[in-house]
Amino acid sequence: MNIITNIIIFCNVFFLFYLVVYASSLLVSNMYGSIKMYRYRKLERLHNELDHEFYFPISIIVPAYNENVTAIQTINNLLKLDYRLFEIIVVDDGSTDNTKQLLIDTFGLKRDTDMPIRYQVPCRPIKEVYKGKSGNIPILLISKENGRCKADANNAAINVMSYPYFVCMDADEVLQRDALKYASRAILEENNVIGIGGNIKISNNVSFGDAMPVSASLGKNFISDMQILEYGRAFVGSRIFQNLMNSNLIISGGYGVFKKSAVVAVGGYDQKSIGEDMELTMKLHEYYRKNKLPYSMKYVPDSVCWTQAPESLKDLKKQRERWHCGLMQNFWKYRRMLLNPKYGIIGMLTIPFMMLYELYCPFFILLGWLTIIASTILKIINVPYVVIISLVYVLLGILLTITSFIDKLYMKSDYFSAVDVIKGLGIAIIDAFFFRPFLFIIEFFAFFKYKKISKNWVSPKRVQVKTE
Repeated sequence: MNIITNIIIFCNVFFLFYLVVYASSLLVSNMYGSIKMYRYRKLERLHNELDHEFYFPISIIVPAYNENVTAIQTINNLLKLDYRLFEIIVVDDGSTDNTKQLLIDTFGLKRDTDMPIRYQVPCRPIKEVYKGKSGNIPILLISKENGRCKADANNAAINVMSYPYFVCMDADEVLQRDALKYASRAILEENNVIGIGGNIKISNNVSFGDAMPVSASLGKNFISDMQILEYGRAFVGSRIFQNLMNSNLIISGGYGVFKKSAVVAVGGYDQKSIGEDMELTMKLHEYYRKNKLPYSMKYVPDSVCWTQAPESLKDLKKQRERWHCGLMQNFWKYRRMLLNPKYGIIGMLTIPFMMLYELYCPFFILLGWLTIIASTILKIINVPYVVIISLVYVLLGILLTITSFIDKLYMKSDYFSAVDVIKGLGIAIIDAFFFRPFLFIIEFFAFFKYKKISKNWVSPKRVQVKTE
């Protein structure tokens, strides 16, 4: 009995330590992120240094599989970008709907039979390439055999693109009008930047005008509203903090900017990966650190892309299962980096931390609650003390969530009202007691569904964004 009691006490102490470390890291990263955002705004008010004469040419890749609902609107929004030199490449990955013909007819594209294609990275065969222009902006449409994944579509575009940097995004998104200007500024500031992660925001219930948010409100759909708060908590604080150590492990497939030569050097996107965005980011870290090459991957909070979030628990469950299985797959693939001094802070701190607090978090939470229940039954724990500690932890989480939401006041072109901030507090409470436990359950059972989760294209229900 004493052995069991000692094990339970040890588990309780470990669980408390686990929570304290996590809460402390969230607090520090969010405080640092808030301070940095305040300084960004202050510097921008004092010195308007955003506009410059030199622009890096950028190719914008839009993979599309059965995207006839949103593809045209997405391209029209891209044509409104405030940027001098870019091309748009749409990859029709063997769609079974009329996506391809719709794009050809809308933008007057013509088939180019003479265009050379260099297969620098692997992809399924490209059947046709169509070209056109809107104003002075080139539009290319690649028609290819279905590669069954976004990674294959991205690789096809890399084999055709003309410019040294490229953006990867989804066909249901709105790339904010000034997004590329902020991304290019990060490239100008350091000449060894090979990747830039942008700020992903939720477009549900947001109205746009000329590819900029005009108005929005919370409270219409709690599932998407809780994701708005979640994205703010996840992106702004932790990823700004990781800039300090050049240790961002994920440049989102929803919006990222990459140097083409770097991506070609590592073999492009992995077509077998469930989470191809994280896989590419980790592969770049590994390649540059292993070969002792100078490089930098940045997160730029003012470079914004708007994406549609699931509005039903069913769709949310499918999305998060894939995300967690992708996390498992990538950590296993790059396990040689774990606690390996050769890979610096990535191997010694970032990967272990993410494994403890993201990958295996559901198991530690379950273990913690089971030991608390066992301790209560065996009467070896101070129940009122545990209740107080639990409430303090939950309240801290709510505080961090609503603080990250209020930090939007320091974000460019803020569009939320004071009423929304009050709504946000209520949603943060629901988030703490419902949304996050729901996600823990999904992530826990994802471990047992790994072999069933396919890398195939997933096409959730699409809707056009609202415009004014």
